[in-house]
Amino acid sequence: MRHLRTLVHDVWALLRAPTYALLAIGLVLQALYWTLGSPGPTLAGAPRDLATAAAAIGWSLVLLLALPLAALWRVHGIPPWLRGGWGDARFGGSVTVALGIVLALGMGIATRSPELQATYPWAGEWPGASALHLLAWAGAYALYYVAYEFFYRGFLLRTAEAAWGTAAAIWLQTIASTLVHLGKPLPETMGAIAFGLVLGALAVRSRSLAWPILLHLILGLATDVASLHHQGWLFP
Repeated sequence: MRHLRTLVHDVWALLRAPTYALLAIGLVLQALYWTLGSPGPTLAGAPRDLATAAAAIGWSLVLLLALPLAALWRVHGIPPWLRGGWGDARFGGSVTVALGIVLALGMGIATRSPELQATYPWAGEWPGASALHLLAWAGAYALYYVAYEFFYRGFLLRTAEAAWGTAAAIWLQTIASTLVHLGKPLPETMGAIAFGLVLGALAVRSRSLAWPILLHLILGLATDVASLHHQGWLFP
């Protein structure tokens, strides 16, 4: 019993430290998000329709944005990295444009894959029904990427950075963001490793979450538009 009490004491000591408490909260929130909101319609055979997509986005706003933001507020107030605005806009903008073009062209080819076409868009045919539908979907998707990037390239990265330094923090959030892709097509899951490193480095170097959000949104919309096109669903 003495050894058990010692072990419980050691674990409790870890959880009482603010940094490790936040990381524990992040671990719980990621597990909940993977179960409830990701990887969306590919998990457990859920239908690809607007309701399923809206539910996934809604869960992301709660579990990846609202709750971690509340935890940060409780521990630190408003952290400095949330006040950065556009940060180094010259660096962030140039990298985002260059990589955005490459990614958009690449997804035009990659989405010829039946596996990707069976996954995207989350909302099925609905976004391609009209320009208005596509614009509405882009707005909803933007909310999802705000939540996603806040959690991984903000909450997890900056919390881990305070404990272990920048390089280790970039790797930790990359591992976490890759694991949340489990259940999606294997090429996408493997690609998430490199993309997680790029987005983490971009967030740190540009001193802003705006550029990772925008770059990820470009990738997501390019994937959906190309997939809609290849399936004959884009403005039929």
